[in-house]
Amino acid sequence: MYEIDKEKFGSFVAQLRKEQGMTQKELAQKVYISDKAVSKWERGLSMPDITLLIPLSQTLGITVMELLECQRMERTAMDSDRVEELMHKVISYSEETPAERKKRRWQESALFVVSLAVVALELLGLWALGYSWENIGLNILTYEPLLFFFSGYFCFFAKDKLPAYYDAYKIDAYSDGIFRMNLPGIRFNNRNWPYIKRAAIRGMLISAIALPVLYFLCGLLLPAIVETTFVFVCMPLFFIAFFAPMYVAAKRYA
Repeated sequence: MYEIDKEKFGSFVAQLRKEQGMTQKELAQKVYISDKAVSKWERGLSMPDITLLIPLSQTLGITVMELLECQRMERTAMDSDRVEELMHKVISYSEETPAERKKRRWQESALFVVSLAVVALELLGLWALGYSWENIGLNILTYEPLLFFFSGYFCFFAKDKLPAYYDAYKIDAYSDGIFRMNLPGIRFNNRNWPYIKRAAIRGMLISAIALPVLYFLCGLLLPAIVETTFVFVCMPLFFIAFFAPMYVAAKRYA
C-alpha cells in the first residue's frame, strides 16, 4: 500500500516554507488557498489537493517527487522500481482512506436522516398552524420526495469514483444504471466528482428544509400566492437548487 505520512509531509512543508522565509499566509497566497489550509497541512490534519502538487513544489523550490517523498533527493536517474513506487503514490494520492470514506459516509447519512426528520416536523407544524394536508401536499410534497430521492441516491448509491474513461475524455453526462444526468458545459472527472456529489447532497437537503419555511412565510406575507401559484413559482427554484450547487462545484474543481 503506497501512502504518504501526513505528519511527515506537514513537517517537510513547514521546514521548506521557513527555509524560503515565508509565513503560512504568504505560502497560501502563492498557491491561491487559505492560510488555514496550510496550517492543516503542517499539522498533519489534511493533504493538499493533487492539483496543487506542482505549484506547491515550485513555490517551495523542490520537485513533485521530493514533495511526495517528504525529503530532498539527489538529482540523478532513479531505478525503474523507484519510479514505479512514486507513480503509485501519485495515483493513490487523492484517494480516501477506508477510515476517511467511512467517516464521510456516516456524516452524509446522518445529514440525510436529520434533514428528513426536520422536514417531517416542519410539515406537522404547518398542519398544526391550520394549513390543510391538501394544500401542503400540492405545494410542498410535489417537490420534497424528489429532493429526498435524488439526495438519497447521491448519498447512498452514487459511486465514489468514476470509470477511468471520464478522466481520458471530455464527458458532460453521468450514467449509472437507470440514472442519467447531463450537465452541459461541465466535464465530469475524478477531480471534481467528489465535490459534485457533496454539493448535490447538501444543496438538495438544504432546499428540502427551506421549502416549508418559504411556504410558511409566503402564507404570512403573500397568502394569494400560497393559494394559487406557489407550486409553479417554486418550479424554477427547484431546478436552481438541484443543478446550481453541482455546476459551482464542477467549475471550481474542474
